[in-house]
Amino acid sequence: MDGSSGTTGANGSGVPRPLKQQAAADGLWQFCLHHYGQQEVKHACLKLQDQFKGNVNLALLLAWLEDAGFSLSASSLAQLRQSLVQSETLLTRYRLMRRDLKPQLSRGAYQKMLNYELTLEKFQQQELLTCINQQFWEENASSSLEMYCSQLDGDAHYLYPALMKGLNVINQR
Repeated sequence: MDGSSGTTGANGSGVPRPLKQQAAADGLWQFCLHHYGQQEVKHACLKLQDQFKGNVNLALLLAWLEDAGFSLSASSLAQLRQSLVQSETLLTRYRLMRRDLKPQLSRGAYQKMLNYELTLEKFQQQELLTCINQQFWEENASSSLEMYCSQLDGDAHYLYPALMKGLNVINQR
């Protein structure tokens, strides 16, 4: 299915197509905060990022779509990954700087840096949503998140169950 049709997501998710940019951004952000708030998911996301050089925002977006019953083709996933090159470079550099400066900063100053990093993450999610609105979506197809994990350096495939922890799709398998 095409991201431009007028239907909503499966499983009563209400994920609109085309995604209304602001509503989708808010919905995705809330999903990410809630889902990432689970300890096992957070641990898997950090491992995906630090050990396998994966993008947490992309992984969470793919989990969000999969939970709503949607998937992406390999070419659509490649386009999403390509759309992240600039923002991921910026975020990676900022994250390294923040970690390097941590010992020198007060708790309040470090928290300000973390908050700014979250702002950068939100902008990156906007880029992903803009790109995904130009992609074709598939219903009940194989997992885009599982495919993404398998494509990362070192094959992060084993992280897939933890990344999907607590979502509807994993319970249906």
